[in-house]
Amino acid sequence: MTNLPPEEERYRDHVGQIARGAGVSSFGQGIGRVLNFATQVALARSYGAAALGLYVLGLTTIFFANILAQFGMDSGVVRFVAHHRAQGDASRVRGTILLALWTTFALSMVLAGLVFFGAGLLADRVFDKPPLEAILRTFSVALPLFTLMSMTVYALTGFQTVGGAHRYSTSVRQVWQPLVNLVFIMVFYLLGAQILGAVTAYVISMAVGFAIALYYLRRVFPKLLDRTTPARLEPRALFSVSGPMIVAGFTSYINPWIAVTVLGVFASTEAVGIYSVAARTASLSTLVLFAFTGIFSPMIANLYSNGLMDHLGRLYKEVSRWTFTGSLAVFLLTALLAKDIMAVFGRDFVSGWPAMVLIATAYLFSSSVGHTGRLLSMTGHQKIVMLSTVAATIGGVVITFALVPSFGLMGAAVATAAGVALSNLITLMSVRKIHGFWPYDFAFAKPILAGAFAAVLIYLAKLAIPLPSGILSILVLSPLFLAGFAALLFALGLDPGDRQFLAMLWAGLRRRARRNAKAAST
Repeated sequence: MTNLPPEEERYRDHVGQIARGAGVSSFGQGIGRVLNFATQVALARSYGAAALGLYVLGLTTIFFANILAQFGMDSGVVRFVAHHRAQGDASRVRGTILLALWTTFALSMVLAGLVFFGAGLLADRVFDKPPLEAILRTFSVALPLFTLMSMTVYALTGFQTVGGAHRYSTSVRQVWQPLVNLVFIMVFYLLGAQILGAVTAYVISMAVGFAIALYYLRRVFPKLLDRTTPARLEPRALFSVSGPMIVAGFTSYINPWIAVTVLGVFASTEAVGIYSVAARTASLSTLVLFAFTGIFSPMIANLYSNGLMDHLGRLYKEVSRWTFTGSLAVFLLTALLAKDIMAVFGRDFVSGWPAMVLIATAYLFSSSVGHTGRLLSMTGHQKIVMLSTVAATIGGVVITFALVPSFGLMGAAVATAAGVALSNLITLMSVRKIHGFWPYDFAFAKPILAGAFAAVLIYLAKLAIPLPSGILSILVLSPLFLAGFAALLFALGLDPGDRQFLAMLWAGLRRRARRNAKAAST
């Protein structure tokens, strides 16, 4: 029994859900980032920077097409599935999912055909790289599978069941698909296949990912294919949200990736390969932010629907600080060990370390802002998200074309960082104006101080301990930094919300460990 007021008890329940969800997602995100990092290393060391550049150009094209095929329904599916599920309306839940899947599948088939038959034009006329044609055609086969897997995962996210749907959506995107991709990349390489073998591995991984996601969705929502439950289709409601979000989704994707396309036009495939490694490695600092996204997004929709804006504002501030603290630790490690990290991919990639640090700085700002884009889209302000991403994209594109022809890789990094920062700044100010929420307070000073002292510790350790550049330095210095950072955080004192979050996170991890041990013993 507790003597807490009902409102505070409800808030504690929300923190508990976030803690459990973030714990599950962080584990999955961590595995996913490790697998993606290993995939990049495997591709870089197996095929070199030039072949990796061709692979990245093909992958970028498919990512563009996938965003178009989703038609902005990712946010719509999460929002309406969470909303209808909270009201116990299975017919509308089923209708929302089926409408989203069939619509996006049809669009993906059309776009896959355009990529397949237009591969020669893109390779010869746009990029002036003829070997890219076969890569584009092979990648086009993955597009419908990629789109179906993505939409099924978003549908799972809308159910918000930490022990089920949330864990399932994380495992599909962060574990199964990248793991299958990495395994088949190595298989085809050992069989003597060239870069097309790696592309084929990507196609196979998307097929497996969609199959597993669909299995999980049917497990969480058995009525998905139950014809006795009529599917209530509400296309106007779904498309009213999806319309602005297709622009937002497409333009937000352009911000970090437009540089790849422009580099592909004005620079060599080696530059594209080095930039891709730098940019993807820089995004490691967003791991913590995305770990909270899956559980916090549907919670935003629920709290807003129930008029609990005070709880939402309080949770937004707390979650923003937690994401910043975790992201700061990853960012500082990335910056301090930048040359060592890039050396893992090979000597040719070390020159990209300044670009990696610059882009990582922009992503750190994104993490400090928190889930502003999701907060706006889940509360009916998706048009503002669209306008912010359009403005940021225009700025990023202008900077890209101004700098890349003269400055190459670093010009692309400046443009990407500027686009990310501008988009988040606009959504941050919009959230403050509309909802009155603001993430920053004096509590942010504690992780900043802890990070600064831990960074000095690592710098001194690097001077005192002569270590060869590369993986050994990372393995030795990373644990030292993380231990120092955590110890200093605790020494500076945790806020009540921090202690509550950590206690619930630890309790959830212990329960899960006991369940796993019990399952292993039976």
